Amino acid sequence: MNTGNVVWVTGDKGFVGSVMKKGLEHVGYAVVGTDAELSVTEPERLEAFAEEVQPSIIVNCAGIRRDATTLDTKAKAYEVNALGARNMAVVANTVGATIVQISTDDVYDLSRDELANEFDQPHPNTPYGKSKLAGETMVRSTTSDHLIVRTSWLYQAESGRFKEVMDAAKAGGTYHARTDQFAAPTSVGFYMYYLLKMLERGAKGTYHVTPKGKASRYDFAYKILELAGYDPEAVLVPTSDPATVENVVLESMMLEIAGADLPTWDKSLKKYMSLKGLLA
Repeated sequence: MNTGNVVWVTGDKGFVGSVMKKGLEHVGYAVVGTDAELSVTEPERLEAFAEEVQPSIIVNCAGIRRDATTLDTKAKAYEVNALGARNMAVVANTVGATIVQISTDDVYDLSRDELANEFDQPHPNTPYGKSKLAGETMVRSTTSDHLIVRTSWLYQAESGRFKEVMDAAKAGGTYHARTDQFAAPTSVGFYMYYLLKMLERGAKGTYHVTPKGKASRYDFAYKILELAGYDPEAVLVPTSDPATVENVVLESMMLEIAGADLPTWDKSLKKYMSLKGLLA
């Protein structure tokens, strides 16, 4: 594919932003990326940059991360995750671009009893989740030309928990994994595949992009090691903490309505590891 379209990715030095930039470039988009040098909290500079590069799509990956958002830092989180998202939506309107707002499963209560689909009312119970939901709301109220994408436990082999688990196994060490935190692990390959499909089709609105099923962090680590040919029980140390139990599992109902045949998280993991040459 060679679209000829310019895509502007904000927060391109972060995990999601770097994945997004690489994936979009891979299929032929002309991508310009910005990070801390052009803050999403500076509307006049943002507008000037947009006027210069004339993007047809803006992918807003800029944000204050969950682990950096506390009661003491929530004002900064709202400034970036909410007002920054609004600024990007305003800029998108100015240059006639579609805005893709990257969001999260944290917009839901972290202790849900059932799957969360796109028609369920979000109810965040963390400062981070509240700031991300505020950003979604501001994008929706600013422009109809938007695509809001939520996912959970996005992983790649080169960083994060995936790499930590594999590194521990290779070193003959151990890895502590939670048995009481659940979500739908989502590979960067799965995520980019469906995001690109949505961009091709001009999808608008709010979409969840996760495979089917749910896993605990322990289940996820166990399956990684099993597929890689290690003995999971020799590596993993199951842990739990009643104070930080999590159960928020996204259901990608909008993708299914559109006809997507979604795999389970473990089949998606196996495919990802096969493509990366990591299967035993």
